[in-house]
Amino acid sequence: MIERTEVADSHVELILKSPELAKATPGQFAHVLTPGMLRRPISFSRIDRSQDEVGILFQIVGSGTQWLAQRQVGESLDVLGPLGHGFPAPDPSRPWVLVGGGVGIPPLYSAAEAWISTTPNPPFVIIGARKSAWVLMEEDFKGLGLAVEVTTDDGSAGHQGTVIGPLEQWLSRHENAQVYACGPTPMLKAVANLAQGQVTAYLALEQRMGCGIGACLACVVPARGEKGLSYRRVCTEGPVFRAEELMW
Repeated sequence: MIERTEVADSHVELILKSPELAKATPGQFAHVLTPGMLRRPISFSRIDRSQDEVGILFQIVGSGTQWLAQRQVGESLDVLGPLGHGFPAPDPSRPWVLVGGGVGIPPLYSAAEAWISTTPNPPFVIIGARKSAWVLMEEDFKGLGLAVEVTTDDGSAGHQGTVIGPLEQWLSRHENAQVYACGPTPMLKAVANLAQGQVTAYLALEQRMGCGIGACLACVVPARGEKGLSYRRVCTEGPVFRAEELMW
């Protein structure tokens, strides 16, 4: 670990030096060992292949993330990755929007950073949090020259409400759009309902998992298969899925 930053109340970002992890694509994740039996899946907030560096940003919610937040610069971490199936690159001929909630915001920043130079139209960014102290990476997005709309549940920053209202308004003004979303399940379900097969929407799921390599089946979610209901492993077939693949 080469850098540690408290980016918001109860949120910490660690910068790791690792040529292997730096091969990641936006939307993939790291599986970080903490004391106890299970690793913690954490998406990449930054990916810098030129420097062999990645960032992981997480909220302190329990003993595992508390332990991780207490690591100091110079320490080493036991990390598996990059794992999973990430976001596809956006079609440069179509408008795109990034929609993030809570700790679902950081992987969208890595997507913006990776692809902003490949598309003539920069993405619009909509981020949501419970309160102003938990708004993540707003200034980072703005540092890329992107327009950012903030929503909070309590109205303490930006507009009061969820990301769905601003997303609906943006979609009404942009045809043939692409939506990249990551956040809590209710938010992603609402994004999928809004897309309804009429909008290309890629959803990065937040899911607890065991092995992270597809063996234990602890992270499966219901999905549409050729013969009806099937199940997909978030750790290997996801965490990114097209909205129409999933059954909520």
